[in-house]
Amino acid sequence: MINIKITKSTKSEDYVAVERDISASTIPSRHIFAIVALGIISVLLALPFGSVIPVGSSPFTAFTHGRLEQNRIYEQEYLKINEDITEANLVMQTNNESLENYDDDINTEALIAESSRDFSFHRELGTLDSSKKDNLDKNVHHERQRFTASGFTAKSDNKDSISDTYLSSALTPQKPSISIDDLANSTSSHATNGKWYEKKINRGDTISSIFNYLNLKSEDLKQIQDAASDSDLNLIVGKKIHFYIDDNNNLLEMAITKNNNKQIRIYKDDYNNKFLVVNERVFAQFGDSRNKYKFTSTALLPSFIQAEKEREQERLKKESLLIQKKKAEEEQHKKELLAQKEADAKIVPKYNAHNRPRLILGAISSAGSFDREAKILGLTNTEIVTIKTQCSRKFNINRLKPGDTFKILFNGVGQGSSMTAISINSRRFGRIDLYRHPQTHVFYEENGYNPSSGSFRRFPLAGQIKVNSPFNLRRLHPIKHVIRPHYGVDFKVSVGTPIYAPADGIVTYAKYMRGGGYSLIINHNGGYTTVYMHLSKFDVHQGDHVHIGQMIGKAGNTGNSTGAHLHYEVHVNGSPVDPLKVDLPTGNAQTAMKLREAFKNTVKILKTDLNRITLAEVR
Repeated sequence: MINIKITKSTKSEDYVAVERDISASTIPSRHIFAIVALGIISVLLALPFGSVIPVGSSPFTAFTHGRLEQNRIYEQEYLKINEDITEANLVMQTNNESLENYDDDINTEALIAESSRDFSFHRELGTLDSSKKDNLDKNVHHERQRFTASGFTAKSDNKDSISDTYLSSALTPQKPSISIDDLANSTSSHATNGKWYEKKINRGDTISSIFNYLNLKSEDLKQIQDAASDSDLNLIVGKKIHFYIDDNNNLLEMAITKNNNKQIRIYKDDYNNKFLVVNERVFAQFGDSRNKYKFTSTALLPSFIQAEKEREQERLKKESLLIQKKKAEEEQHKKELLAQKEADAKIVPKYNAHNRPRLILGAISSAGSFDREAKILGLTNTEIVTIKTQCSRKFNINRLKPGDTFKILFNGVGQGSSMTAISINSRRFGRIDLYRHPQTHVFYEENGYNPSSGSFRRFPLAGQIKVNSPFNLRRLHPIKHVIRPHYGVDFKVSVGTPIYAPADGIVTYAKYMRGGGYSLIINHNGGYTTVYMHLSKFDVHQGDHVHIGQMIGKAGNTGNSTGAHLHYEVHVNGSPVDPLKVDLPTGNAQTAMKLREAFKNTVKILKTDLNRITLAEVR
């Protein structure tokens, strides 16, 4: 510390700076306050709230009490809403008013299945005892060590670097490094003309990948790897690596910068034509003349420029081949479409819009397909797509073989009637029978309809409901201009609007996804699953049990979205259904049992009609 002293040796005041020895430094008062405050906070965090001290006595409870109380008020108001009135006042926006969401082809059915599997795995892991968990952790750690030992490195995203996988064997003997004392005169003194080049080390770089990227000689790399140890060739991200290369692209020296102002220099001995290794301070090869050496970027290295030309030529060649292949595929596709169109034009349907019977009996011919046979029997394109969609959970209907048979039952004669049952008998996939629920219009197997016995609300929102985009399996995508199913309903809401759980359930997914933004998936009893996309925040986490009316998040405009809204989906037994029309559980177990019995009675009638061959006769 510097002390200012006034001397008496002059008539005028003379200020001289002298040094004063002190045994301890003075701590500013604000630092003392910070230390005391930190100590108090640490003590509060360490107090046993919930065991010895009541949770309500915690000073941190006040921070969240207000928010929790507000959420409780929101939940009470939500549960008081009469949904019959809400449904009667529902507003459907016209297309020009719509702020639809565009989910970028998110396969929510696959996402639901994956989230359920992941959630089940983590739940099972949570039931393991401590000894089993320790063993599992040890096995995982062992596998990671085994993988890491093989030397695989991550690929660099930096455009100035092309990374390569480099396998360094643990059995390679360590080469002793030569001391600087033994090579005091080993500075750059090669008679040939050369130039120093510099490259920054990026994440994922290895010696082999850098040599390959700069088009340096593989023979030099082999000699360097023989001369240096693995630790010598380890690279540190952010440091520099320098190359001294002659006019013939021969590597004469290489310096790898290490920590603590050190470097590993590998240079070629002119006497025995071998590489030697030396540990030294950075730029020791330049002595006291460091400043007069200016490094050139490796981007100007002649071998690198040549390599870039070759890579560019290879890239252009591949692009040209891909373009030619794509054109050939497009031409082939056009020919196939034209041939299919011509073949369809020649198809003479067996039945027309007026005389198609209630029961269609079909079989795959030796030269046919399901689509062709279905068109011959008078099924429309929409009906064919519906059949494929309903059967897709079991098998791919396009893989039916000659000899496989199918039955399609309708509720009336002619193409204006609706499908009520589907039966397909395949030698490869077996037999599948699907029956349409009269209220939900969803197809189930005979024992596949299991309604929940718990209460389930229609809307996850409070207040007036405005629908931007309804459930539509044939929606024309406004941006891509292709037919793309819209498996949910878009509710027009403001950012921050509370979202509620419509029924009791378990959160199986709570993450950010590219298309859907912040998204939630909740599994409910009875095979029901709900999906929420484009949220601004979560109030729950994966694995949480939620109750009906609980606030689970707030609406937003995240992901692929053209305006603030909530994309809401309902899936029953893995299939998407219209949230505005689906039959939802309304109460107790007796109600659920009645619904199941009603569907069983429907199945009995439809099974009888499927076997009534007389319904296949034209009248």
